[in-house]
Amino acid sequence: MIEYIGGEGEFRTMPQDTTARTDAAVSTVVYRLRLPQGESLARRLLAAEYDPDEGRGLLPSAVAAFRIVRRRLGYDVPPLCDAAETLDIDPRDVVAAERTLAASLSPPADEDEQQRLDDAIQSIRNRLQTAEDDGNPGHHGRMVCPGESAAELRAHLDRLEADRSMARLGFTLYDLAHGNSIARTGRRPQSGADHA
Repeated sequence: MIEYIGGEGEFRTMPQDTTARTDAAVSTVVYRLRLPQGESLARRLLAAEYDPDEGRGLLPSAVAAFRIVRRRLGYDVPPLCDAAETLDIDPRDVVAAERTLAASLSPPADEDEQQRLDDAIQSIRNRLQTAEDDGNPGHHGRMVCPGESAAELRAHLDRLEADRSMARLGFTLYDLAHGNSIARTGRRPQSGADHA
């Protein structure tokens, strides 16, 4: 694997087992903490942003990536001290790794924007249900907006849900979640999760 490190044409060779090691570290965290939600995105984040030269260790960095991802996805975040004790690592290393990883990410949208998107999604879901009911024989409801088709509403709902996902995750994590990002290291993050 080749990693871009900046400047014109500056590349260095990365060890072939880097991705396997970052995947294994996240798997260990997930298994030991018994919290699977967010594993795939944590793998991608760690594969994209882990720098062994920072000296914090792979496992603390995996815990940091996992905590960041779970927070952004809206899941419970494992308490720092409990996670560190379970994995027998120094919580200060996790805090330092979390700061470094968080600094490389774009922030999520503010709570008001996320709530606005949630409200818009609920409104479209209600209109979609009405449109679908109107298409059923024997249903005598009326269309909320004449001329709105279920297909148009479904497409609008898909766009709003993507916007909400981006608002919660921030641009960087959203790109990683969809596998189309080049991380700060300049390489597309690869993970075993890409092949799962």
